[in-house]
Amino acid sequence: MFIKDLNHIKQVFRLAYTQAEEMIKNGKQVDVEVKEFKSKRSNEANNYYWLFCSELNKFFYDIGLSYGDLNLPYTPDIIHEINKTIFGVKTTTKMKTGEFCDYMMKVLIFWTERTHGEFQMTELPESYLERKGYMELVK
Repeated sequence: MFIKDLNHIKQVFRLAYTQAEEMIKNGKQVDVEVKEFKSKRSNEANNYYWLFCSELNKFFYDIGLSYGDLNLPYTPDIIHEINKTIFGVKTTTKMKTGEFCDYMMKVLIFWTERTHGEFQMTELPESYLERKGYMELVK
C-alpha cells in the first residue's frame, strides 16, 4: 500500500492489520514488507512507447521504407530493438516515469533527425502522461 504522508499512515496500517488478522484466522500465513516507494514506469508510459513505435512504423510503411538488406518491412518490434541498441538500454520497464520521459525525448530527437523532420509524433510523452493523470510522477 502506498503512503505519501503521515496523515494516512495509521489508516493504512490499520487496514493492513485487519487484512493480516483475517488471513491468519483463515489458516493463511502473511508476509509484510515496508520499503521506500520508487515510482516506476506506468502502464500509460508503456502504452505511449508502443504508440510511438507504431506511429513510426506507419510512417515508414506510408513512405515505402524497408529495413535491412532483405528490405523487410519495419515493425514496432524492430523499431524497439533499434531504440534499445542505439541508446544502450536493455529494458525501459524499470525506468522511473521521469527517466522514461527523458529517454523518450532522446528517441524522438533521434528519429526526427534521422527522418530529416518528416516524422512527427502526435504527442510528446510528458503531455500524454499528464493527460492520463501521471504528471505528478513526471516532475
